[in-house]
Amino acid sequence: MKKTLIIILAISLGLSSCEKWLDINTSPNTSTDGSPDNLFGYAAIAWAGNRSGGDSYLPIGFSAQNLATGGNYGWGYSEDRYDISPFSLGNTWKVYYSTSANNLRLAMLQAEEAGDINKVAQSQILAALLAYEGTMFWGDMPFSEAWNDEITDPKFDSQESILNEAISMLEEAIDMIDFDDPVRIIESDLFYNGDLEQWIKVAKSIKFRILMVMVDKDPSKATEIANMLNEGNMISSPEDNFAFPWLDEPNKENPKYKLFDRYAGGSNVWIFANKNVFDFMEPLNDPRIPRYFKLGLDDPTEYSAVQTASEADGTTSLISDYLYRATAPDLIFSYQEQLFFEAEAYARGLGVAQDLSKANDLYKEAVEEAALYYEVEESAASNFANSLQDLTELSQSEAVRQIHIQQWVDLMDRSLEAWVQWRRSGPEGQEVPDLSLPNGAPAGGLIRRWDYPPEEELTLNTNAPANPPLLYENLWFDL
Repeated sequence: MKKTLIIILAISLGLSSCEKWLDINTSPNTSTDGSPDNLFGYAAIAWAGNRSGGDSYLPIGFSAQNLATGGNYGWGYSEDRYDISPFSLGNTWKVYYSTSANNLRLAMLQAEEAGDINKVAQSQILAALLAYEGTMFWGDMPFSEAWNDEITDPKFDSQESILNEAISMLEEAIDMIDFDDPVRIIESDLFYNGDLEQWIKVAKSIKFRILMVMVDKDPSKATEIANMLNEGNMISSPEDNFAFPWLDEPNKENPKYKLFDRYAGGSNVWIFANKNVFDFMEPLNDPRIPRYFKLGLDDPTEYSAVQTASEADGTTSLISDYLYRATAPDLIFSYQEQLFFEAEAYARGLGVAQDLSKANDLYKEAVEEAALYYEVEESAASNFANSLQDLTELSQSEAVRQIHIQQWVDLMDRSLEAWVQWRRSGPEGQEVPDLSLPNGAPAGGLIRRWDYPPEEELTLNTNAPANPPLLYENLWFDL
């Protein structure tokens, strides 16, 4: 039953609402007259709908263990045991190739033909981010030969080359932005309303994120990380956050809200607090607990959590309705995320002199900003951050571990980012947190990638791998 709801949600919220919002061509990837603005807007909404809905947010969250299904008492065993629906695989693949990526490609082509270089830049920044996210799911993917009408079977490029190309796309987009040119995407830019300064900042922050993902596999990236730290002009305040704004209006609500509004009386009754998050928060009396979670259906007096692929009960805390409200934005890159990355860079000495004092300042500010983002009172957020042990009192490895713990907690409601963060937090077996293979999951190891969609790619592309990698096999960046 609930699997059916995922499929319904993905189709109805990921596509139809896009059309009603922007009133654009129903199939802009085949349109010859869709404007770059509308193509950009359609791509953004379809992408955000996938990130926030049943095709991406839920299956990643359950399998990556930042959310808990509660077993038969809740959502039901499936994704937490790595049984990812072929509909989720296929629908998500389509977002990163046709529904969103191809529309961005068309937007860039049309804007370039019209000489609207700022529109090209905005679309290219978003396309680079989609390239990065796609390879975080699948690793090697068609890229250099994709979206070419003359190539029916594009080759699979390596993850390393895709990540480097995404960086190049971001750099090129930054360089092409022209502040003297008033022409840009404005109304369809639901992120920054055409503010080019903000687009430069987010492009640089996305580049910084990609470098932080790559640096353990490719230590030469530390030099670029240091250069970016010295240059600055990345996301530097909560006002710079890169987020998709869902609204409390019909067909514009966050898909997570719509799921429970339609099928559960308007309140989350299926998705639970996972011990792999909660157990870091409870001993510290983390003030985000009542923002992240709500008490169980039997109205207990204390919060509690359940392990992945385990049965919940009426006392188990659920994910809060606050996080699943209609207006909850899809947060894609945040100020606290930037601060955590910078704290890690100084704690590890990535291209810069190791400086645990500077790392500590950034770490404490990141924790405070993370709490403030979820509307914890200022005094409580500040007191909580200051109550954490100073990184200067720890060894380098323990200091980095504490940064990663707080990064993981901050990303609880951002499933894809949480999954990437776990994989990049240490070599296999030393990640933060230390996850266990879920009860009932197939033997072999923790999930580290998604399977290629069988109908959309494996059976249609003769260049697809004959023996696709298994879900527990590491991606290039994942040591």
